[in-house]
Amino acid sequence: MCILFNLGCKLNQYEGYCLQKKLSTHHNIVIVNTCCVTAEAAQKSRKKFHRAVRLYPGHKVIATGCACTLYPEEYAQAHQVMGTIERNRFIAGIYPEQPRSRYFLKIQDGCTEPCTYCIVSVIRHQLSSTPVARIKDEIAWARAHDFREIVLVGANIGLYGAENGNSLAGLLFELQKIHELPRIRLSSIEPRFISDDVLAAMQSLPMCRHFHVPVQSGDDKVLARMGRTYTNHDLRERINALARVFPDAAIGVDVIVGFPDEDDICFSDTKNLMNDLPITHAHVFPYSPRPGTAAFEYGDPVSYGEKKRRLWELKRLVAEKNLRFRQNLVGHDVEVIVVQSTPVCIGLTDNYVRIELDRSFAKGT
Repeated sequence: MCILFNLGCKLNQYEGYCLQKKLSTHHNIVIVNTCCVTAEAAQKSRKKFHRAVRLYPGHKVIATGCACTLYPEEYAQAHQVMGTIERNRFIAGIYPEQPRSRYFLKIQDGCTEPCTYCIVSVIRHQLSSTPVARIKDEIAWARAHDFREIVLVGANIGLYGAENGNSLAGLLFELQKIHELPRIRLSSIEPRFISDDVLAAMQSLPMCRHFHVPVQSGDDKVLARMGRTYTNHDLRERINALARVFPDAAIGVDVIVGFPDEDDICFSDTKNLMNDLPITHAHVFPYSPRPGTAAFEYGDPVSYGEKKRRLWELKRLVAEKNLRFRQNLVGHDVEVIVVQSTPVCIGLTDNYVRIELDRSFAKGT
C-alpha cells in the first residue's frame, strides 16, 4: 500500500497523485508531498512529515514537493527526498487516479514573473507546457473514467506555451474541437493574462463561471513594490471584462495585507477595489517575509496586529458580498456535479456554490 499526504496547490496535488500511482505496486511506502508557498504552509508540511515518520515506523517515507526542494535539510529523516524536477521526470506519462469527481489536469509548470514576495519562481523557474495532443488524450482518459469536470492547473497557466510560441488562448481554442468535452474550470489566472483572446476562447467552451485571480493589492505603489506588472486601473478593466462575458460568475482573489510600506492609504485603495469589483470570494494573507525572495530585504515594518486588523476587515467585506452573490442565485436552475456523498450529499455548481442535495436526486447529476 502506498499512502499519500498531499499538501499545497492543485498543481502539487496532481503531481502527488501521479507519484502515488507510479508507486502503487510498492508496499509500505508513505509519500509526504510538501508545500512552501507561505511560511505557514512550510510549517504545516514539516509537521505532517514528522507525524508520518512517527505513525509509520516500518515504512519507507518519501518527502517530495516544494518545501523539501527548498529546505532539503529539514527532511533528512526521509528515506528519499525527491525534488520537483526529479519527481516530474519520474512521473512523466502518468495519468493520476484522483479521489474526486473533478479531475485536476496539469497543463503547465514554471513561473518567471518578477514578484518580489514569491518563492514559487525560485523553486519552479523552468517553463514547460504539456503538448496539446497529450492534454486531449488525458481529457479523453478522464472522461472515460467518469470525471464530469476538468480543472486546468499549473504554476502560472497564463504562461502556457510561452517557451515555444504557443498560448493559453491557442490551447483553449484547440479544446473546442473535442467532442462531448466535460465542463472546464481554470485553477487560477493572473490578471494580465485575462486577455480579449482568452475571453473569446473561453466563451466557446463549456466554461465554469468561476475564476480565481491573484490581485495581491489594489494600490499602485504596493503593486510596483511587489513586482506586479499591472495597476489598479488594469485590475478594474480586466475583472469587469471577465464579469461582462460571464454573468453570475464567482470571482475569487488572493490579497496580501501588510506588505512593507502598505500604509492606511494603500490599504484603502485595496479595500475600495474589492468593494467596487464583482468579487465573491477572497483568500487574504498577512505578509510574511520569505528568505530567498527580493522582498525579504524590505523588512517587515507593519505590525502583526495591524495585519490581522486589515485581514479581518477585508474578510468581512467579502463575506457580505458572497452572501449577496448567493442570494441572487436563489430561484435559478443550476447544473451540479456531486463532490461529496457522506455524511451529506453536496453538489458544486459551475460558479462554485456548494448545494446540499436530496440523495434521491443525486444520481446522474
